[in-house]
Amino acid sequence: MKNSILCLILFTTSIGSLFAQDVEPSKNKFGVVLSTNIFGFDDEFNKVDVGGGFYFRRKISKRVSIYTEFDGSSRNYGDLALMPGQSGEFTTGNLAVYIGPMFDIGKMSNLSFGVAENYILSPELKTATGTKDVSSETTNYSSLFFDFRQHFGNKFSLGTRYEWGINSIFKNSDRKVSTISFNMFLPLGGKRNQKKGN
Repeated sequence: MKNSILCLILFTTSIGSLFAQDVEPSKNKFGVVLSTNIFGFDDEFNKVDVGGGFYFRRKISKRVSIYTEFDGSSRNYGDLALMPGQSGEFTTGNLAVYIGPMFDIGKMSNLSFGVAENYILSPELKTATGTKDVSSETTNYSSLFFDFRQHFGNKFSLGTRYEWGINSIFKNSDRKVSTISFNMFLPLGGKRNQKKGN
């Protein structure tokens, strides 16, 4: 995961250098993100959940930004078997940290991709006989994401994100974690950068 982040930072820094002469006065944007997530839409992980967090977008050229996001949610992965003798409804808290380049497409759309680290909090297995802490059977995992969003004036944006887990969520399984989410982005403000000289 560390190598992926370093490569991504190097890539986006290179893009910034290439477009350095193209910088124009613009806003660094931050705000709130609200999300509806469909987990494992292509397998038995088929639960819908909601989450939210904050985002920050740092402009490095006219059309390129560095995008970061912190997003938390409560996730229910449905009934499944973790390992022989352990099955039931798996629920966990999740904190995801996203980072990657964002590209302006026209005046009202953005396209971004990058890497995310997902931190699993308080995993529990709800069985017919009770609730069991299964922290020892789970692990934090990395993922790749691809995001498209459309702006509606300066008030809000709507986006769709596809996320594909690189590593298994379970220590004893090769299962991958895929997610599609529908997001609303509400800007809270920004700081205008002034261009020096002409």
